[in-house]
Amino acid sequence: MQAAIEDRRVLCFTIGMRSFRRSLPFRAALLAAAFAAFAGPSVAAEPQPPAELPSLKPLVAPKQSLRKARAELLATLYDQLKAAESDESAELIVSAIEKVWGSSGSDTADLLMQRAGLAVKNRNYDLALQILSGLTAIEPRYTEGWNQLATIYFLQEDYKQAMRQLRQVLALEPRHFKAIEGLGIILRETGSNDAALRATRRALEINPHLKSAKQAEEELSREVEGQGL
Repeated sequence: MQAAIEDRRVLCFTIGMRSFRRSLPFRAALLAAAFAAFAGPSVAAEPQPPAELPSLKPLVAPKQSLRKARAELLATLYDQLKAAESDESAELIVSAIEKVWGSSGSDTADLLMQRAGLAVKNRNYDLALQILSGLTAIEPRYTEGWNQLATIYFLQEDYKQAMRQLRQVLALEPRHFKAIEGLGIILRETGSNDAALRATRRALEINPHLKSAKQAEEELSREVEGQGL
């Protein structure tokens, strides 16, 4: 019985659990073409005199440019998602967005995510928390690390910690519609239906085709706005 309840909670809490099940090698492949311009030319084989050695500042620039390109790509995808005319086209765009979210750019982060996913599959939530806490410590700008950490706290019914992690997600990615939807779910679980309705509607502003949020919005509208009728 307890296992069935946990399965249902996993299905209901839609803030990105599917990224655990996604094949990790595809994460790097998605952005390869978009970010190829920042890979830089190959280094010449001839030895250079000490005066010509690159400084640290140019070495940092490609990573900064990569972040900028990622943000621009996401902004384009969010705009396309909002304008999508059908659920089918929206699903394709959402898939692309999720792959951008899941792209860490770090082999270490990818390995830790894979191990956390295995721990969740085995319902070892304490181990998953330990792994993801370490991941967010070494990769604090990796949005999905915080997002999955929020998921585990939710499954453990630690709503305060789950909301804290979701705020980290939204500080890094304000249009992360699944994190916003997850925030709405927690607010509803804790009886803050007014705030839950606002969060759910915000998620739908970004992704009008989010079916689970549509249903929640209908139910919350009746509970909140229909109380005075």
